[in-house]
Parts: sequence; C-alpha cells; structure tokens
Amino acid sequence: MRHRKAKDLVHWERRYPAGQRGGYGEYVDHIKALRDGYYQEFLDNKRETLPSVDEIIAAFGEAPPEEFSRAYDVSDQDLEGRLEHIQRKYLLRFKNIRRSWSLLLQFMPELMSKNRSLSILEMSTAHGATLEILRHFGHVVTGNDYANFLGRKGAVDTRYRRLNEFDLSRHMDDHGLQSISDDDETGNGMIDWPYRPIIESVSLDVDLFDAGRVPYPYKDNSFDCVICMDAIEHYCHPLDWMGVVDEFTRISQQSVLLITNPVQKHRLDDAQYMNAFYSFQQAMRQYDKRGFQCIHAGIRRNQLTTFKLAKLA
Repeated sequence: MRHRKAKDLVHWERRYPAGQRGGYGEYVDHIKALRDGYYQEFLDNKRETLPSVDEIIAAFGEAPPEEFSRAYDVSDQDLEGRLEHIQRKYLLRFKNIRRSWSLLLQFMPELMSKNRSLSILEMSTAHGATLEILRHFGHVVTGNDYANFLGRKGAVDTRYRRLNEFDLSRHMDDHGLQSISDDDETGNGMIDWPYRPIIESVSLDVDLFDAGRVPYPYKDNSFDCVICMDAIEHYCHPLDWMGVVDEFTRISQQSVLLITNPVQKHRLDDAQYMNAFYSFQQAMRQYDKRGFQCIHAGIRRNQLTTFKLAKLA
C-alpha cells in the first residue's frame, strides 16, 4: 500500500471496512481466532516475540467498536493535496484506531470505561485516533498539534534545539514554509498542520502551538490527564525533556502518560544525545514533583520508552 495515492487508500477503506473484504465482522472473527491461538503458540515455541497490535487487542479480548471501521470522510481535493504528503499508514482510520486502542488498553486502562468523565489533553494528536477513542468513552478531549519541520528545506531541526531556544514561527518565512490556512484569523503567523482535514472530519478540537516552548497556553491543573505518545523527541533535545514533563504535570491534575520513540540507529553514536536520553530515563523513574510520582516504567519496542506519572495521595 506504500505507493498508492492517498485518494486510493481512503477509497479502499470505504469499500472494505476495517480493512477486511468481509467488513468489520470478519475483523472481529480474526481477533477471536487470534486470541484462541496465541497462548498455544507461546506454549509450543517457548519463545517471546514482540506482539502485533492485533495480538495485544486479542489478549485483552476487546476489539474497537464497529463505528471506527468507517473511513475518514475527507475530500478527494484534500487527499490529492495536503494529505498526499503524510505517511500512508495514517490515512487508514481503523489502523490508527487499533494502534491507539492497544496502547490505551495497556497503559491507561482506567480511561477505557464509561464509569466517569475526565478532561484529557493529548499532545501532538496527529490523526486524532486516541482522542476519538477517549471521546467514545465519554471523556472531554482536547488535542495539540503543530507543523513540524525537522530540518526540511534547510529549516532548523526541532529535535536538536533547546527548550524555549527560539520562536519557531519566526523561521517560517525564511525557509519558504509559510502556509497559513484561509480560515486562520489569529494573525500570529501560525503555520497550518497537515492533519487538519482528518481532524475536522471527526470533529475534534485541536489547539495549535509549539510544544517546544513553555509555558503552554493553559492554566495550572487544566486537565485530569495529559498524554504524549511518540512525540516529545520532536519538541527539543533530550537535555530538556524534563522541562517538558514538568509542564505536563503543571497542567495535569491526576496523571501523565509519556511514550517516547525508540532511539534511532544513527543517534546511538551521539554521546551527548544518548547520555541525555539515559539521564532522562533515570529522572523519570525518580520523578517526584507537584505530588506526581512514577508508577510505571516499561519496555516497548525493546527500549525503556514508556512512563506513567500519577499524583499520589
């Protein structure tokens, strides 16, 4: 599917809900069969392997609801325009839902029920699948996003800047990155972000601001929970990640879930980066500020990348 056009991918999902020729029902049957066979496979092989998204869902025995198997309602104009440039896997709604569903089942199970409604902020929400799921369970959800350059067209690479080092919006015009949406009336030079058509198609609220600059535009204790998955490494150098986490705990009342991307191979020889990364891991395990402490530090994709902070009585 990698080389298909964006329009073709979304049209394909509309024809085959949940990515199955038999529709959503066929996917549910697949999950049930996978769950039944997964334990036997482990007993036969006595060998641990990294579980797939569907294997995780099967272990919990709880598939995403059918409502999420419908493709994004986005126009061909957007599919041939801005959405043509995002990673193909993010165009398929049910794949996005499944990835987020498996993570929430593992790390935020307290949010996966309709027992109570909480206010939740997800940083760098992208396609919004996590927020879609949490809204389904009755939570009040808000997202954050921002156009990320990562050195494109000679612009500064946000992964290596220091926290609050500069105002990213001031670098846009210098590098031909200005792309203001027609309906943006803020006048603050905010660049548009590529997932806007998807976010609008599922009616989510997303605040646009640069997460590499603090403080964020929220008051203390604005949300019950803050979630940031596979994104903090885009905000700034790991030397300053703890400053970002401190901002998360400032605006959260109850919990923070942080998942970092695994360190890429080409960075393993960067001693400054790796030492900062390891120091961050240690600091997260020992976190004790504003009543928040680390209640989970876990391995994901063979690296220590998952941390959950909670405010303990």
